[in-house]
Amino acid sequence: MTTESWHLAHSVISPYLNIGLLLPGEVCDDVQRAYDAGRVPIASAEGFIRQVIGWREFVWGVYWLWMPEYRTANELGAHRPLPPVFTRRAHTEMRCVETCLDGVESRAYNHHIQRLMVLGNLALLAGVDPWAMTDWMWSSFVDGAEWVMLPNVIGMSQHADGGRMATKPYAAGGNYINTMSDYCADCRFDPKRRTGPAACPFTTRYWDFLARHRSRFTHNHRMSHQVRAADRLSDLAEVRQRAAEVLDRLDAGTL
Repeated sequence: MTTESWHLAHSVISPYLNIGLLLPGEVCDDVQRAYDAGRVPIASAEGFIRQVIGWREFVWGVYWLWMPEYRTANELGAHRPLPPVFTRRAHTEMRCVETCLDGVESRAYNHHIQRLMVLGNLALLAGVDPWAMTDWMWSSFVDGAEWVMLPNVIGMSQHADGGRMATKPYAAGGNYINTMSDYCADCRFDPKRRTGPAACPFTTRYWDFLARHRSRFTHNHRMSHQVRAADRLSDLAEVRQRAAEVLDRLDAGTL
């Protein structure tokens, strides 16, 4: 994720694929022909085709396999309303969130890491109702089709299906965002801090998320290490107090 490019290396053809103006087969055939002609390296061709055939068709299958019950899945018991920053009734000092929402407002588009690890991650850590997040996403993005957004948000982003689609929640603190972007450089929050007024809200809420859902994830092989790390925090009580303050400010639109 970078402020230097809003689309990075993404093809930006998802709106046309999602509503059927382009078909997955013809797109993959074009990529294969480009590789055969020597215009793209094998890693690029393989990665692109794997996303179109693999991930998109998997999401399509999830939607038709588990609907309509899947729509109401909420295994983590998340019921908070959508924070006002998402609808731009408030702005935020979190540079990563503000940057991504600027993209939604100006282009109705974010690439998938911005959607999953910034906006979706914020909603997950805050305990936002998964249906409220799904509704906002498919109404906000130019490629927002129900069959795409519903499994991606309820299953992958918000882990509301309890792990049927993805074995671990895509939860992360500020260090992940700092590693994967240039957003944190000029942000007033410090991704390494979990307590105090300068603490990154993502970092604070991440450790609180692990503590809140300890019993659920302690035996998850992809989460148990992080859960044990949370158990060892000497300032966990202070972290959780700060996490409650973060929620209050997020609700009030003053974060």
